[in-house]
Amino acid sequence: MEQDLMSATEAPVVKQKNSPGIVLPRSTVLEYPSALEGGEVYPTPDEPLAFRAWFEREGYIVVRHAIPSRLCQHGIDAFRREVLVDKLGFFERHASGKFERHVYTDRGFMKYPIMNLQDLPEKKYAGFRRAGLHVLTHASIQRAIRVLCNEAGRVVHTMYFDGNQTTWAHRDGHYIDSGQAGSMIGVWVAAEDIHPQAGRFFVIPRSHRMRVPGEEGDPNAAEYKARMADFVRHGPLECVSPVLKQGDLLLWTSKTIHGSLLTEDEHYSRRSFTAHYVPCSHPYQWNVKQHASSRSMHFNRVEVILHRDDATWLKRLRNHVRSDWPELYGMARALTQRRAAD
Repeated sequence: MEQDLMSATEAPVVKQKNSPGIVLPRSTVLEYPSALEGGEVYPTPDEPLAFRAWFEREGYIVVRHAIPSRLCQHGIDAFRREVLVDKLGFFERHASGKFERHVYTDRGFMKYPIMNLQDLPEKKYAGFRRAGLHVLTHASIQRAIRVLCNEAGRVVHTMYFDGNQTTWAHRDGHYIDSGQAGSMIGVWVAAEDIHPQAGRFFVIPRSHRMRVPGEEGDPNAAEYKARMADFVRHGPLECVSPVLKQGDLLLWTSKTIHGSLLTEDEHYSRRSFTAHYVPCSHPYQWNVKQHASSRSMHFNRVEVILHRDDATWLKRLRNHVRSDWPELYGMARALTQRRAAD
């Protein structure tokens, strides 16, 4: 049962030491929730009833050592070999939703994550595309999804992070969700040990059962981001930023508020793979787009939705030029933008 923000009770918090001058979502960011009594031990999929009960109550859960380290490292190596060094290529970005070239941090990390690895041109980025999908469709993830959904799931969206863009606090369901709202599950895999100063993932436990006043607006608007940030900073719920090591898995509901902390030391990356699963018996829907793609592929026996738009010959030509002649595509795009500005 959803409750209003003002009727919730204050949750207990444990103070963590913060670096001077760094603004976090709130002054108390926990490494483990107070709901874990006697140590940091989450229920596992080997205890399906306890695993599902925790997830339904808290809105998220962590699975330790879910993905083999060698698969995570293979994904990182393929990214650095094929993608990071491609300074001309255009990649779909999470922050803008547009195809853009890399923006690098001062330390050479890719600042803005790539969206939908399954749509990457296979000829150019075959190793990274395959390695990322091996991680995101791993048997451990499939098992966890089956325990939580009582059925298999399909992947409707993926991402890869190298550096940290500092993702704003949000609910995934405001952008994409199952046709049965709240049934989509987010999946975040630490591809490396995530350093505490790298801008770790944070989650607001039990926020999936609480409404934030004014959150019904445009989820891409500044007002929405400000309201959600204010709730995280001053609201009654804990802010948890779990310590995640290479191969650890974090799952959350599409209604659970989450985001990433600010990077405190630019020397550190936060390499990670993300996916969103919807139960196979459910339709899925974009809440910020008119249409959801009906095209898909299968990888490791998991259905993966494809979003690359090849509906017309003109769009196919555009995609082909963007993939195989990125310099020409960049020149044409710059010319179009200058004409629009005139």
